[in-house]
Amino acid sequence: MSVVACRVTKEGYEIAADSITVRGHTQTRGQNTSHSKLFEVNDLVVGAVGSAEESSLLRLFVLTRKPAAATEQALLEFLSEFSEWKNKKANHARIENSYLIGFEGKVFAVEHWLIEEVLTYEAIGAGMDFALAALHLGHSAQKSVETAIELSIFCESPVVVISKVHAS
Repeated sequence: MSVVACRVTKEGYEIAADSITVRGHTQTRGQNTSHSKLFEVNDLVVGAVGSAEESSLLRLFVLTRKPAAATEQALLEFLSEFSEWKNKKANHARIENSYLIGFEGKVFAVEHWLIEEVLTYEAIGAGMDFALAALHLGHSAQKSVETAIELSIFCESPVVVISKVHAS
């Protein structure tokens, strides 16, 4: 459940996320919790869909660590270290969530162990098809998440947005 979308331009990037949280079969609407699917910590912008447990552990992990470089290989090594660390904390190492991670002016899509740099736009989560259609039509990441919220029962407002502009 959820949606996170990004658009990359020559000026920078924008990552947006919805705010739905679910416990069991009950949705928490709006800003009823402080947990966010989109956060910025230690020069990383992270958008996550999947379990709150894993994204919370990643948020804790990035307080003291970040990738060595803004490359697919460095991010793969970073997630490998997270997996080992997660196994010590939670007794399971699998990377199960999907992520959009912004770092040093680039955005990377993470699906389990597949890591690819996003060159134009991308979306993840239950509302991704709606968001991808909006992005394809030229809309911003924020507008694409708004579209997913309107059309998917698995997405909920408000929209959270983090934008990064390249230094001139």
